[in-house]
Amino acid sequence: MQRIILSGMLCLWVCLAAQATGDSLRYLTPKDTVFLTIDGLGDKFFDHKVERGQTLFSLAKFYGLSLAELYLYNADLKEKSITVGLGVQIPIPSRAIIRFKHKGFSDKEHVPVYYVVKSGDTMYRISKTYFRMEMDTILRRNQLTSESIRVGQTLHIGWMSISGIPPEYREGSSTERGDRALETLYTREKGHAKEQEHNGMAVWQKESKMDYELYALHRSAKLNSVIQVYNPMTKATIYAQVLGRIPESAYHDNVVLVLSPMAAKKLGAIDAQFFVKVKYY
Repeated sequence: MQRIILSGMLCLWVCLAAQATGDSLRYLTPKDTVFLTIDGLGDKFFDHKVERGQTLFSLAKFYGLSLAELYLYNADLKEKSITVGLGVQIPIPSRAIIRFKHKGFSDKEHVPVYYVVKSGDTMYRISKTYFRMEMDTILRRNQLTSESIRVGQTLHIGWMSISGIPPEYREGSSTERGDRALETLYTREKGHAKEQEHNGMAVWQKESKMDYELYALHRSAKLNSVIQVYNPMTKATIYAQVLGRIPESAYHDNVVLVLSPMAAKKLGAIDAQFFVKVKYY
């Protein structure tokens, strides 16, 4: 039987958790209950606990993700052994949440979806901003007589199919979703570490054909962490993953970043060397 603890990423990355059980090879069964939380960007997440027989490839496929996307949302996953109980962050698109039972709806093919109230929430924000539902619908569904809510309270929002999430339910291209994942990873660090900032030159290899990832080399940022890079000339901002260190003998001290071609192009770079402002935790 599967055991899933569902949680999310908040502005301060405070994780709220709840439990669900089900068949480990099916990932979700009618016996499960899904508890969602919302991150600082307004995205919905839960923390899937790996069970015996599950692989990252099949897990990603079930939830409509590529394996590359799964790694982006779980920056340290490559460094861990895939063991029973390992938590894997899964983003849930709004389209996957069924807000009303339609004709032919079967309880045997769906799991209930709940939202866990966090500090600062209001019933209006939950209904209109998070889930785009009428407030009265949520009140009736949860048998509430007032809009008053408390931190930790669970609210029944809707249902999800036990068949998984089709890839087409996820908005944007895989590249756009990858960009969003990196921004999410950066945002989750707020409140947990002091943000560092410095300015200097970024360099990139214009002739390189490796033009499909957002990554960087940095002198001190934690490996596999995400940094924010801003180009004041184009006013463009990107988020990139730190894959290694800048070779000390290869560049002058004023070079603070070595960027991948895709990262440089998204920043609007024309020259092989340009000025940037960097933030990281």
